Amino acid sequence: MINIIPMPENITEKKGKLSLDRNKITVSVGKELTAILPMINQVLKSDFTKAEGAAELSFIYDASLKKEHYSLSTDEKGIRVWASGYEGAFYALTTLRQLMGSDIASDKLICPFVEIKNDGPAYSWRGLQLDESRHFFGKETVKKYLDFMSLYKLNRFHWHLTDDNGWRIEIKKYPLLTEIGSKRKGSQLHHWQCKEMDESEHSGFYTQEDIREIISYAKERCIEIVPEIDFPAHSAAAIAAYGNLACREIHSEVFPFFGGVIPASKGITDWNRTLCLGKDEVLEFVYDVIDEVAELFPFKYFHVGGDEAPLGEWKKCAACQQRIKIEGLKDEVALQGWFTNKVNSYLKEKDKIMMGWNEILASRLIDRDIIVQYWTAKRDRNVNNHLKNGGETVLSCHKYFYFDMLHSYCSVKGTYKFKPSTAKVPKCLKGSVIGYEGEAWTEFIREENQLFFMVFNRALALSEAVWSKDKVKDYSSFKNRLSEHKKIMDALSINYGPDFLTMKRNYVKKYRLSKKNGIDPKHFDSEYRLSKILK
Repeated sequence: MINIIPMPENITEKKGKLSLDRNKITVSVGKELTAILPMINQVLKSDFTKAEGAAELSFIYDASLKKEHYSLSTDEKGIRVWASGYEGAFYALTTLRQLMGSDIASDKLICPFVEIKNDGPAYSWRGLQLDESRHFFGKETVKKYLDFMSLYKLNRFHWHLTDDNGWRIEIKKYPLLTEIGSKRKGSQLHHWQCKEMDESEHSGFYTQEDIREIISYAKERCIEIVPEIDFPAHSAAAIAAYGNLACREIHSEVFPFFGGVIPASKGITDWNRTLCLGKDEVLEFVYDVIDEVAELFPFKYFHVGGDEAPLGEWKKCAACQQRIKIEGLKDEVALQGWFTNKVNSYLKEKDKIMMGWNEILASRLIDRDIIVQYWTAKRDRNVNNHLKNGGETVLSCHKYFYFDMLHSYCSVKGTYKFKPSTAKVPKCLKGSVIGYEGEAWTEFIREENQLFFMVFNRALALSEAVWSKDKVKDYSSFKNRLSEHKKIMDALSINYGPDFLTMKRNYVKKYRLSKKNGIDPKHFDSEYRLSKILK
């Protein structure tokens, strides 16, 4: 069986295998594809010698293939790859890496004889997100995350860099964003309704030089980074640094809890604070931040969040009410729509495409060129209206793509079998869906091993769901291939997640033991802690 994930549409397995010496591969590359040469060692984990004529591995230019497509053939004469550019050649390399098992330590690389014709993605957006506001992981974890994404042809890294609980990117014009906004005095533990706290300080941020290093690393792996800088809500960390950004200028800190019962029990009502949309200085701040972030990231997408904005402060704020009056707006919902369109206009001046969560459509005033990320569980008619008007969407419906959720809620099977119709997107609007994205929110994910445990192996199901054509998708086949890919993940020291059914049985079998160890199946971090006990 050919153990490729995601599965190509046109693949033929032939009799025979090709044996290569890992340290003596000869490679020839057409002049149009020479950019791929530096990545051969990294992807195949082998050494090569460049050859001018016949070679064991040949890259051949084929202008008829689309940007991300490739063809590949292996036989007794060697391996031949056809591509029209770097992306196709790179994806062919990742396929070869899987075929050869080149992550497994061996001097010999064995490649089965196969023929793959014109393999390419079903969707252009194949995304995986990482929230580093709630918990900061650092460059090495992010690079490992990108490595794994690239192996499975995921091409959009959605980087959630700011929120109420931490500002993680250096903005030179506003140094307090990281001096103050990147630090908090503790972290809420386990789950939303838990009052237990870890009172040790949590901090960390990326310098602009760090960002450039990670961008370069991602580009080599055909991954575009989508920075998310949240406006106008989820801005408590920014407001802790610069109190003038809020409607009420009161002293506040970066909050150590993520919501739930703790603020309610302490009478704290302003933990999810919004920017004041009535002050011109706030617009200036937003534009200044965009200037620096847009200059750093060479990619075309810019995510502004825009979700879960409480309206209370705007209703009581004289400046916001004056803005509503001057702009002839109906209410506070329309005020956010006005702000969103202002930011979109500014981003367009910088040749950026704006993205936001589907709540930004509430005002029904949003420009149709904004890409909406659809995450909510309930049907959102505003999304379909946006698509009917020419808009586009990325689907991240949380029951299928929120990888921080329990495996019993968001299962590998559910992710694999997801289709736009599952999100109530009509068939006539399917063409407006540009892809899917898995989310890794980290309120209760505190370390790298736990992060990978929650994200992988659901990310592999995502990769096939969004790359492979419907006619080749087969969940039974995927499960068998996934078992083989656990060997790759072991070799890469990826702490992948459990089979959902196995974990469910373990909950039943070991529940009393688990409870004695302070673990409850309802807790967001229970699966990971239970897995360590069961080992």
